Amino acid sequence: MKKKLSVWVSLVMVMILVAGCSGSETTTSEPTTETTTETEKSTTVEKESDSPTTDEEQVTLNIMSTLITEQEAPLEQAMADAYMVEHPNVKIEFVGAPVNEIAKKIITLNTSGDLPDAFFMPTEFMAQAHAMGIVVDHEKLLGQEWISSLSGKIAEYSKMEDQLMIVPWHVIPVALIYRADWLKDAGIDKIETMDDFLNAAKAFTTEDRWGFSMVGTNNGSGQARFTQYVRAFGVNEVYQDASGKWVSDLTTDKYEVALQSFVDLALKDGVVPPGATVTGYPEAAAYFAQEKTGLMISGSNAIGAIESANPELKGKLGSVSVPMAERHVTNLQTSGYAITTACENPEVMADYLKFMTSKDIAVDFALKSGRLPVTKEAAMDPSLQTETFKGFVDCMEYALMSPSFPAYGEILDIMGESYNTMIGNGLTIDEAMDKLKSRLEVVLAENQ
Repeated sequence: MKKKLSVWVSLVMVMILVAGCSGSETTTSEPTTETTTETEKSTTVEKESDSPTTDEEQVTLNIMSTLITEQEAPLEQAMADAYMVEHPNVKIEFVGAPVNEIAKKIITLNTSGDLPDAFFMPTEFMAQAHAMGIVVDHEKLLGQEWISSLSGKIAEYSKMEDQLMIVPWHVIPVALIYRADWLKDAGIDKIETMDDFLNAAKAFTTEDRWGFSMVGTNNGSGQARFTQYVRAFGVNEVYQDASGKWVSDLTTDKYEVALQSFVDLALKDGVVPPGATVTGYPEAAAYFAQEKTGLMISGSNAIGAIESANPELKGKLGSVSVPMAERHVTNLQTSGYAITTACENPEVMADYLKFMTSKDIAVDFALKSGRLPVTKEAAMDPSLQTETFKGFVDCMEYALMSPSFPAYGEILDIMGESYNTMIGNGLTIDEAMDKLKSRLEVVLAENQ
């Protein structure tokens, strides 16, 4: 039976007090796990759904969540509460686990035979979870009609060896965030190319502010953003050639040009705040929120972080695909839950996970957290077709998957060292490239 429910999540503020949740940035190879958003005091969620259970069946779903430990916790709890009101026979219980610990916890629980019904699946854990055989056939449970409702490459990004490893929940594309009002004041119509980007950065730079919030730390946050920057120059950091051999563009002229261009933003063009090599994501986002900078390469969830730190910026932010030197690019971090083979009620769990992606709930979640919907219908909602979010929605078509190179983390570290030492230690481009080539040769040889 279909039921229509309007849930005012005034519950959310109570849960904030009880949970005492706080935001933190998760350091991974990609930037879109940063979370510093603030939950609104109330919201209205409307949802129609069919319950796969009867009133007589009593079902408990145990879910291991990462967001339930972070500032978005009230938003996720509100979704569960709404579902439980619609389905009184279902009880949803969350177990919190930080994203950098969840893989280890799942391995331990699998050994002891205590797997939860579902768990948040980190992208880097997909291959191991697939090898362990602990994930159900999601496509069979979800049905092709729902699978076909997903945007673009989301289903592809959720697979490992043709198995759908997660039920996609939200995506965090990487794009360029800009101050729309500053752009208008500067008389600049658009930011399409790297030349446009540099012109905007220079126009935004004055005596008391800078154009670009560079994350120059040699860690996951800095490396991930720099990767998108150099990819826009046509660089593929590591890939397999026609013979199956691992090769890299990091020794090419394209990379050298991209590297010098990036370093020049800080050392030559003067559009970056001082101390770039120690400016991580929190500091870069703070510069933007404090109106000290007007451009930042980041995941869509940074919108929520910036607006929550400075609500006066709502309506003043825009987004556009990472500017192209040779091509537009993005990283498409797809996040969601995996239903385990230990789940006794997989149909109910699948129904709940689909409920989380329904249009009204997904759009509301996106506007508050910056984590965008996975379905085409929700992504095209007018509230996400604004200047603030449209660039993030549109850039998803330019997504490039990260390579499955065994030592990919070392490749990122080599790249991070190249820009970080040039900016921080004064290495010349020739010195940085010589050091890079020496390290890269060893890593490629060891992982063929």
